[in-house]
Amino acid sequence: MSRVVIIGAGIIGAAIAERVAAAGRDVTVVDGGVPGSTSASFGWINASYFLDDAHFRLRAEGLRSWRALTERFDLPVTWQGTLHWGEDDLAATEIALRDLGYPVERLSMAGITALEPSLRCVPEMALRYPSEAAADAAGTATALLAAACDAGARAIYGQRVRSILAGDGRVVGVETDAGLIPADDVILAAGPGCTALLKPLGLEFPITRAPGDLLVTRPTVPMLAHILVVPEEIRQAPDGRFHLPSSVRIDPVTAQPEPFCIDKTGDAAMARLSRLLPVDGLDWERVTRGERPMPADGLPVIGATGLTGLTVACMHSGVTLAALVGELMVKVLEGARPEILDPYRLSRF
Repeated sequence: MSRVVIIGAGIIGAAIAERVAAAGRDVTVVDGGVPGSTSASFGWINASYFLDDAHFRLRAEGLRSWRALTERFDLPVTWQGTLHWGEDDLAATEIALRDLGYPVERLSMAGITALEPSLRCVPEMALRYPSEAAADAAGTATALLAAACDAGARAIYGQRVRSILAGDGRVVGVETDAGLIPADDVILAAGPGCTALLKPLGLEFPITRAPGDLLVTRPTVPMLAHILVVPEEIRQAPDGRFHLPSSVRIDPVTAQPEPFCIDKTGDAAMARLSRLLPVDGLDWERVTRGERPMPADGLPVIGATGLTGLTVACMHSGVTLAALVGELMVKVLEGARPEILDPYRLSRF
Protein backbone atom coordinates (compact mmCIF):
# COMPACT_ATOMS: atom_id res chain seq x y z
CA MET A 1 0.00 0.00 0.00
CA SER A 2 1.33 3.43 -0.94
CA ARG A 3 2.53 5.39 2.11
CA VAL A 4 1.54 9.06 2.17
CA VAL A 5 2.82 11.60 4.70
CA ILE A 6 0.93 14.89 4.94
CA ILE A 7 2.83 17.72 6.62
CA GLY A 8 0.31 20.11 8.14
CA ALA A 9 -2.79 19.37 10.19
CA GLY A 10 -4.74 22.54 9.46
CA ILE A 11 -7.89 22.58 7.39
CA ILE A 12 -6.05 21.89 4.11
CA GLY A 13 -4.03 18.99 5.49
CA ALA A 14 -7.12 17.60 7.22
CA ALA A 15 -9.24 17.75 4.06
CA ILE A 16 -6.49 16.04 2.06
CA ALA A 17 -6.05 13.38 4.74
CA GLU A 18 -9.76 12.53 4.77
CA ARG A 19 -9.97 12.08 1.00
CA VAL A 20 -6.64 10.24 0.61
CA ALA A 21 -7.35 7.87 3.52
CA ALA A 22 -10.84 7.18 2.16
CA ALA A 23 -9.20 6.28 -1.16
CA GLY A 24 -7.34 3.47 0.61
CA ARG A 25 -3.86 4.97 1.07
CA ASP A 26 -1.69 4.52 4.16
CA VAL A 27 -1.79 8.08 5.56
CA THR A 28 0.23 9.73 8.33
CA VAL A 29 -0.48 13.36 9.20
CA VAL A 30 2.22 15.36 11.00
CA ASP A 31 1.25 18.80 12.27
CA GLY A 32 4.87 19.97 12.08
CA GLY A 33 4.90 21.33 15.62
CA VAL A 34 4.21 24.89 14.44
CA PRO A 35 0.84 26.67 14.90
CA GLY A 36 -0.75 27.59 11.58
CA SER A 37 -3.51 29.89 10.46
CA THR A 38 -6.54 27.60 10.73
CA SER A 39 -7.31 28.50 14.35
CA ALA A 40 -7.28 32.21 13.45
CA SER A 41 -9.27 31.89 10.24
CA PHE A 42 -12.43 33.90 9.66
CA GLY A 43 -13.73 30.90 7.76
CA TRP A 44 -15.39 32.61 4.78
CA ILE A 45 -16.08 30.19 1.90
CA ASN A 46 -16.59 32.23 -1.25
CA ALA A 47 -15.86 32.85 -4.92
CA SER A 48 -16.87 36.53 -4.94
CA TYR A 49 -13.24 37.42 -4.27
CA PHE A 50 -10.90 36.37 -7.09
CA LEU A 51 -7.81 37.60 -8.92
CA ASP A 52 -8.55 36.39 -12.45
CA ASP A 53 -11.02 34.17 -14.33
CA ALA A 54 -9.08 30.97 -13.68
CA HIS A 55 -8.89 31.80 -9.97
CA PHE A 56 -12.65 32.37 -9.98
CA ARG A 57 -13.25 28.94 -11.53
CA LEU A 58 -11.03 27.32 -8.92
CA ARG A 59 -12.89 29.00 -6.07
CA ALA A 60 -16.30 28.24 -7.60
CA GLU A 61 -15.27 24.58 -7.74
CA GLY A 62 -14.28 24.98 -4.10
CA LEU A 63 -17.87 25.91 -3.24
CA ARG A 64 -19.15 22.85 -5.11
CA SER A 65 -16.73 20.63 -3.20
CA TRP A 66 -17.84 22.07 0.14
CA ARG A 67 -21.48 21.34 -0.74
CA ALA A 68 -20.58 17.73 -1.42
CA LEU A 69 -18.46 17.44 1.72
CA THR A 70 -21.15 18.86 4.01
CA GLU A 71 -23.60 16.34 2.59
CA ARG A 72 -21.26 13.55 3.64
CA PHE A 73 -20.29 14.86 7.08
CA ASP A 74 -21.92 16.90 9.83
CA LEU A 75 -19.47 19.82 9.79
CA PRO A 76 -19.63 23.26 11.47
CA VAL A 77 -20.30 24.99 8.13
CA THR A 78 -23.24 27.39 7.70
CA TRP A 79 -24.58 28.34 4.27
CA GLN A 80 -25.70 31.82 5.27
CA GLY A 81 -24.76 33.94 2.25
CA THR A 82 -22.87 37.23 2.18
CA LEU A 83 -23.86 40.91 2.08
CA HIS A 84 -21.23 43.15 0.49
CA TRP A 85 -21.01 46.93 0.39
CA GLY A 86 -18.65 49.77 1.22
CA GLU A 87 -16.46 49.68 -1.90
CA ASP A 88 -16.40 52.20 -4.75
CA ASP A 89 -16.34 49.53 -7.47
CA LEU A 90 -19.34 47.53 -6.27
CA ALA A 91 -21.17 47.99 -9.58
CA ALA A 92 -18.16 46.66 -11.47
CA THR A 93 -18.01 43.71 -9.09
CA GLU A 94 -21.65 42.94 -9.82
CA ILE A 95 -21.09 43.01 -13.58
CA ALA A 96 -17.99 40.83 -13.35
CA LEU A 97 -19.72 38.21 -11.20
CA ARG A 98 -22.83 38.13 -13.39
CA ASP A 99 -20.68 37.67 -16.49
CA LEU A 100 -19.06 34.68 -14.78
CA GLY A 101 -22.45 33.19 -13.93
CA TYR A 102 -22.08 33.65 -10.17
CA PRO A 103 -25.26 34.01 -8.07
CA VAL A 104 -25.50 37.71 -7.12
CA GLU A 105 -28.41 39.90 -6.09
CA ARG A 106 -28.52 43.68 -5.97
CA LEU A 107 -30.39 44.91 -2.88
CA SER A 108 -31.88 48.31 -2.12
CA MET A 109 -31.88 49.84 1.34
CA ALA A 110 -35.33 48.38 1.95
CA GLY A 111 -34.18 44.95 0.78
CA ILE A 112 -31.16 45.03 3.08
CA THR A 113 -33.29 46.05 6.05
CA ALA A 114 -35.76 43.26 5.35
CA LEU A 115 -32.94 40.70 5.50
CA GLU A 116 -30.97 42.27 8.35
CA PRO A 117 -33.38 44.33 10.51
CA SER A 118 -30.83 44.75 13.33
CA LEU A 119 -28.40 46.81 11.26
CA ARG A 120 -27.79 50.29 12.62
CA CYS A 121 -26.08 51.50 9.47
CA VAL A 122 -27.86 50.55 6.25
CA PRO A 123 -26.30 51.47 2.90
CA GLU A 124 -28.29 52.55 -0.13
CA MET A 125 -27.21 49.45 -2.05
CA ALA A 126 -25.51 46.13 -1.39
CA LEU A 127 -24.76 42.91 -3.19
CA ARG A 128 -25.88 39.57 -1.85
CA TYR A 129 -24.07 36.34 -2.64
CA PRO A 130 -26.54 33.65 -1.54
CA SER A 131 -24.33 30.61 -2.26
CA GLU A 132 -21.55 31.49 0.20
CA ALA A 133 -20.81 29.98 3.59
CA ALA A 134 -18.74 30.25 6.73
CA ALA A 135 -16.87 27.49 8.52
CA ASP A 136 -15.54 27.04 12.01
CA ALA A 137 -12.18 26.26 10.44
CA ALA A 138 -10.58 24.64 13.48
CA GLY A 139 -13.68 22.59 14.25
CA THR A 140 -13.96 21.50 10.64
CA ALA A 141 -10.30 20.49 10.54
CA THR A 142 -10.75 18.45 13.72
CA ALA A 143 -13.80 16.68 12.29
CA LEU A 144 -12.07 15.88 9.00
CA LEU A 145 -8.97 14.55 10.76
CA ALA A 146 -11.20 12.35 12.90
CA ALA A 147 -12.86 11.03 9.74
CA ALA A 148 -9.42 10.39 8.24
CA CYS A 149 -8.38 8.44 11.33
CA ASP A 150 -11.65 6.46 11.16
CA ALA A 151 -10.58 5.53 7.62
CA GLY A 152 -7.20 4.29 8.90
CA ALA A 153 -4.99 7.41 8.97
CA ARG A 154 -2.61 8.22 11.84
CA ALA A 155 -1.94 11.68 13.25
CA ILE A 156 1.21 12.93 15.02
CA TYR A 157 1.03 16.25 16.89
CA GLY A 158 3.67 18.55 18.36
CA GLN A 159 6.64 17.08 16.52
CA ARG A 160 8.77 19.41 14.41
CA VAL A 161 9.43 18.31 10.85
CA ARG A 162 13.17 18.74 10.33
CA SER A 163 13.36 17.87 6.64
CA ILE A 164 11.89 16.08 3.68
CA LEU A 165 14.24 13.28 2.64
CA ALA A 166 14.94 12.50 -1.00
CA GLY A 167 17.14 10.20 -3.04
CA ASP A 168 17.50 9.41 -6.74
CA GLY A 169 15.11 12.21 -7.64
CA ARG A 170 12.21 11.21 -5.42
CA VAL A 171 11.08 11.55 -1.83
CA VAL A 172 11.75 8.69 0.56
CA GLY A 173 10.43 10.06 3.84
CA VAL A 174 10.18 12.80 6.42
CA GLU A 175 12.60 13.40 9.29
CA THR A 176 10.87 14.61 12.47
CA ASP A 177 11.90 15.16 16.08
CA ALA A 178 10.31 11.76 16.73
CA GLY A 179 12.35 10.04 14.01
CA LEU A 180 12.05 9.01 10.37
CA ILE A 181 8.70 8.39 8.73
CA PRO A 182 9.17 6.52 5.42
CA ALA A 183 6.97 7.72 2.56
CA ASP A 184 6.26 7.06 -1.09
CA ASP A 185 4.50 10.42 -1.35
CA VAL A 186 4.74 13.59 0.73
CA ILE A 187 2.12 16.31 0.58
CA LEU A 188 3.33 19.62 1.98
CA ALA A 189 0.45 21.62 3.47
CA ALA A 190 2.42 23.51 6.11
CA GLY A 191 1.43 27.07 5.23
CA PRO A 192 4.28 29.54 5.80
CA GLY A 193 6.50 26.64 6.82
CA CYS A 194 6.61 25.32 3.25
CA THR A 195 9.47 27.57 2.14
CA ALA A 196 11.99 26.30 4.71
CA LEU A 197 11.21 22.66 3.93
CA LEU A 198 11.47 23.12 0.16
CA LYS A 199 14.70 25.14 0.07
CA PRO A 200 17.12 22.31 1.00
CA LEU A 201 15.65 20.37 -1.91
CA GLY A 202 16.60 23.15 -4.32
CA LEU A 203 12.99 24.32 -4.70
CA GLU A 204 12.34 28.04 -4.34
CA PHE A 205 8.98 29.18 -3.04
CA PRO A 206 8.58 32.95 -2.52
CA ILE A 207 6.01 33.38 0.20
CA THR A 208 5.06 36.14 2.60
CA ARG A 209 3.91 35.54 6.14
CA ALA A 210 0.82 37.70 6.65
CA PRO A 211 -0.15 37.70 10.32
CA GLY A 212 -3.73 38.37 11.24
CA ASP A 213 -5.85 38.46 14.38
CA LEU A 214 -9.28 36.91 14.78
CA LEU A 215 -11.35 38.52 17.52
CA VAL A 216 -14.31 36.59 18.92
CA THR A 217 -16.90 38.18 21.19
CA ARG A 218 -18.87 36.71 24.04
CA PRO A 219 -22.15 35.13 22.92
CA THR A 220 -25.24 37.27 22.48
CA VAL A 221 -28.70 37.00 20.95
CA PRO A 222 -28.92 36.28 17.20
CA MET A 223 -28.94 39.54 15.25
CA LEU A 224 -26.96 38.90 12.06
CA ALA A 225 -27.95 36.27 9.50
CA HIS A 226 -25.35 36.94 6.79
CA ILE A 227 -21.60 37.27 6.53
CA LEU A 228 -20.88 41.00 6.14
CA VAL A 229 -18.12 42.41 3.95
CA VAL A 230 -18.38 46.16 4.49
CA PRO A 231 -15.42 46.03 3.54
CA GLU A 232 -14.35 44.66 6.94
CA GLU A 233 -15.52 41.09 7.46
CA ILE A 234 -17.98 40.30 10.26
CA ARG A 235 -20.12 37.27 10.96
CA GLN A 236 -22.14 35.86 13.83
CA ALA A 237 -21.63 32.17 14.47
CA PRO A 238 -24.47 29.80 15.44
CA ASP A 239 -23.32 30.03 19.07
CA GLY A 240 -24.05 33.80 19.09
CA ARG A 241 -20.42 34.92 19.02
CA PHE A 242 -19.28 37.53 16.50
CA HIS A 243 -16.08 36.89 14.55
CA LEU A 244 -14.02 39.87 13.33
CA PRO A 245 -10.68 39.39 11.55
CA SER A 246 -8.05 42.09 11.19
CA SER A 247 -4.66 42.29 9.51
CA VAL A 248 -1.60 42.92 11.64
CA ARG A 249 0.86 45.67 10.73
CA ILE A 250 4.48 44.66 10.15
CA ASP A 251 7.05 47.02 11.67
CA PRO A 252 9.18 48.26 8.72
CA VAL A 253 12.31 48.48 10.90
CA THR A 254 12.20 45.20 12.81
CA ALA A 255 10.12 43.28 10.19
CA GLN A 256 8.15 41.90 13.15
CA PRO A 257 4.37 41.99 13.54
CA GLU A 258 3.03 44.50 16.02
CA PRO A 259 1.95 42.89 19.30
CA PHE A 260 -1.65 42.52 20.35
CA CYS A 261 -2.87 45.77 21.87
CA ILE A 262 -6.17 45.99 23.73
CA ASP A 263 -7.18 49.41 22.45
CA LYS A 264 -5.95 48.92 18.87
CA THR A 265 -7.15 45.36 18.39
CA GLY A 266 -9.86 44.52 20.90
CA ASP A 267 -11.53 47.84 21.59
CA ALA A 268 -11.23 49.06 17.99
CA ALA A 269 -12.90 45.92 16.69
CA MET A 270 -15.75 46.26 19.18
CA ALA A 271 -16.21 49.91 18.22
CA ARG A 272 -16.41 48.82 14.58
CA LEU A 273 -19.03 46.23 15.44
CA SER A 274 -21.12 48.63 17.55
CA ARG A 275 -21.38 51.07 14.64
CA LEU A 276 -23.14 48.36 12.66
CA LEU A 277 -25.19 46.46 15.23
CA PRO A 278 -26.81 47.06 18.66
CA VAL A 279 -24.11 45.33 20.70
CA ASP A 280 -23.61 47.99 23.37
CA GLY A 281 -22.17 46.36 26.48
CA LEU A 282 -20.97 43.28 24.61
CA ASP A 283 -17.33 42.42 25.29
CA TRP A 284 -14.76 40.49 23.30
CA GLU A 285 -13.77 37.09 24.66
CA ARG A 286 -10.59 36.04 22.85
CA VAL A 287 -8.14 37.01 20.14
CA THR A 288 -6.15 34.45 18.15
CA ARG A 289 -3.19 35.32 15.95
CA GLY A 290 -2.30 33.25 12.91
CA GLU A 291 0.13 33.53 10.02
CA ARG A 292 -1.54 33.39 6.63
CA PRO A 293 0.65 32.04 3.82
CA MET A 294 0.73 34.48 0.88
CA PRO A 295 2.51 33.22 -2.28
CA ALA A 296 4.31 36.06 -4.05
CA ASP A 297 1.67 36.50 -6.77
CA GLY A 298 -1.28 36.01 -4.40
CA LEU A 299 -2.39 32.81 -6.12
CA PRO A 300 -2.42 29.28 -4.67
CA VAL A 301 0.40 26.80 -5.11
CA ILE A 302 -1.07 23.35 -5.65
CA GLY A 303 0.41 20.31 -7.34
CA ALA A 304 3.62 18.54 -8.26
CA THR A 305 7.01 20.09 -7.51
CA GLY A 306 9.32 18.38 -10.01
CA LEU A 307 10.64 16.04 -7.32
CA THR A 308 8.87 12.70 -7.73
CA GLY A 309 6.46 12.02 -4.89
CA LEU A 310 6.45 15.58 -3.51
CA THR A 311 3.31 17.71 -3.83
CA VAL A 312 2.58 21.15 -2.40
CA ALA A 313 -0.74 22.62 -1.28
CA CYS A 314 -0.17 26.13 0.08
CA MET A 315 -2.40 29.17 -0.28
CA HIS A 316 -4.34 31.98 1.26
CA SER A 317 -8.07 31.41 1.24
CA GLY A 318 -7.28 27.88 2.27
CA VAL A 319 -10.71 27.50 3.84
CA THR A 320 -12.44 28.19 0.53
CA LEU A 321 -10.24 25.71 -1.34
CA ALA A 322 -9.66 22.97 1.24
CA ALA A 323 -12.45 20.63 0.19
CA LEU A 324 -11.49 20.88 -3.49
CA VAL A 325 -7.79 20.39 -2.77
CA GLY A 326 -8.66 17.20 -0.90
CA GLU A 327 -10.44 15.89 -3.99
CA LEU A 328 -7.66 16.92 -6.36
CA MET A 329 -4.86 15.40 -4.28
CA VAL A 330 -6.35 11.95 -4.76
CA LYS A 331 -6.10 12.45 -8.52
CA VAL A 332 -2.58 13.86 -8.28
CA LEU A 333 -1.42 10.82 -6.30
CA GLU A 334 -2.87 8.62 -9.04
CA GLY A 335 -0.62 10.39 -11.55
CA ALA A 336 -3.21 12.70 -13.07
CA ARG A 337 -2.55 16.36 -13.89
CA PRO A 338 -5.90 18.11 -13.34
CA GLU A 339 -6.17 20.94 -15.85
CA ILE A 340 -7.69 23.27 -13.26
CA LEU A 341 -4.33 23.21 -11.44
CA ASP A 342 -2.22 24.26 -14.43
CA PRO A 343 -1.94 27.95 -13.35
CA TYR A 344 -0.99 27.02 -9.77
CA ARG A 345 2.09 24.84 -10.06
CA LEU A 346 5.26 25.69 -8.11
CA SER A 347 7.19 25.77 -11.39
CA ARG A 348 5.72 29.19 -12.27
CA PHE A 349 8.22 30.75 -9.88
